[in-house]
Amino acid sequence: MRNTILCVFSLLLFASCQIREEIRFNEDGSGSYEVGFDMSEMMKMGEGNDSLPPQAAIDTLIIFATFLEEKKDSIAQLPKAEQEKLEALRPLRFAMKMSEEENQMNIRLSYAFDKLEDISKFAEAVEAADIKELDQGVNPMEGMMPADAGGADSVPKNGMEDLFKMAESFDTEFNKKRFSRKVTEKAMADMLQKKDTTLKADDPFVDMMRFKQVYRFPFKVKNVSNPNAKILSDFKGVELEANMYEMNNDPEYFNIEVEFER
Repeated sequence: MRNTILCVFSLLLFASCQIREEIRFNEDGSGSYEVGFDMSEMMKMGEGNDSLPPQAAIDTLIIFATFLEEKKDSIAQLPKAEQEKLEALRPLRFAMKMSEEENQMNIRLSYAFDKLEDISKFAEAVEAADIKELDQGVNPMEGMMPADAGGADSVPKNGMEDLFKMAESFDTEFNKKRFSRKVTEKAMADMLQKKDTTLKADDPFVDMMRFKQVYRFPFKVKNVSNPNAKILSDFKGVELEANMYEMNNDPEYFNIEVEFER
């Protein structure tokens, strides 16, 4: 498995972006997994650039469970294999708002899971859904990148897919006593191999991309192992946030163990 975190770097290096990964847990181990990002700063970069074609405003919410229910009679007429592919989309929700006038671009995809292992199906569901707005959302990047960076052609075609595969870079455990999440050995090796030794903490662009992980629990937090983590105000969650330098310099930056009050 390639290093998905660094692939996200290569996709979003050229514009300020806030990436957010959130997992919500229920007592029985079910919950929801969400990936979202705010590229509003990128929209601002395009202001006054008359060479860019105008982008139509987008305000979309797709709840696949609702869609499948509405189309169930038609779906029942499809071959069984096609029915199974569509049914796999049921836990997925997609929301996107893009407006040049408001300099706003936000995308969120969430996936309900019955057990942690189901999170691995998130990327497959996103790919199978073939959401056209995701492709449209990347289009504003064209013409905004500096010439010496290779322009839009330098954006990797698989960058968006890698964003949705971030969960594969971590081993995650959750029960009534504790929660832990650690970068996998494979992802660790990839990050060390691809580490940018020229990146410095005071480089002006290290804050152009910030990555946040948020975990919400049905239990109150007692102890947190990671000193970078912040306990949420209700004591039922934690969050970690890093810029590009912190992520590049410390592959274990997001490793965390949480002990619950019982």
